[in-house]
Amino acid sequence: MKKKILLHIQDGEHVAVRYKNIKDYLGLETGHKKIFLKHINPAKEVASEILSKLTKTARNTIYKKYTTNEIIEEIKKKTNDRKVLIVFNDLQEMSKSTMRIFLDIINNIQLLCSIRGRTEKYHTRLLRNMVILSDPEDEIIDIKIPMIIFVGTLAFLLYLKIAMSLSGLVAYIILASVWFGTIIARTLLWIAK
Repeated sequence: MKKKILLHIQDGEHVAVRYKNIKDYLGLETGHKKIFLKHINPAKEVASEILSKLTKTARNTIYKKYTTNEIIEEIKKKTNDRKVLIVFNDLQEMSKSTMRIFLDIINNIQLLCSIRGRTEKYHTRLLRNMVILSDPEDEIIDIKIPMIIFVGTLAFLLYLKIAMSLSGLVAYIILASVWFGTIIARTLLWIAK
């Protein structure tokens, strides 16, 4: 995995690694100035931290003195040679405003990040510019939906068996069974979200 990351970084590409802690790859010799971000929200704080590490000015001073757009322009001026690698974990937690900052400076820097969860639709604009690497051993299979269908079917059959042992109309019993199974499955789907 380290070789793949190194190859893509040296080719000038942005890299996202699935299901890994990106700190494990901080030691890679890429020839870039590395800026590790502990947090990727809120947007202005992230931009201030990037600029502070590029200029050695205190982050709080930058945060209070400049607007977000002014900070972005300063970052662009300081990183026009693309020898800055911004490293962070959990791209899926990035807000829309932080993503806009990275989209504004993406031509001046390189990104190395991890994705350890489900991304939102607005992340696709940033992900289109990235190479996404994953280790086949780390793939996660989501079995929530099949399990919910299985439990719903079991609930339906159990209720049907109990209802058949009682007296009553068969149509009513079958309809009630279907309804009960549907309610259980829907409730489990709601809990799963």
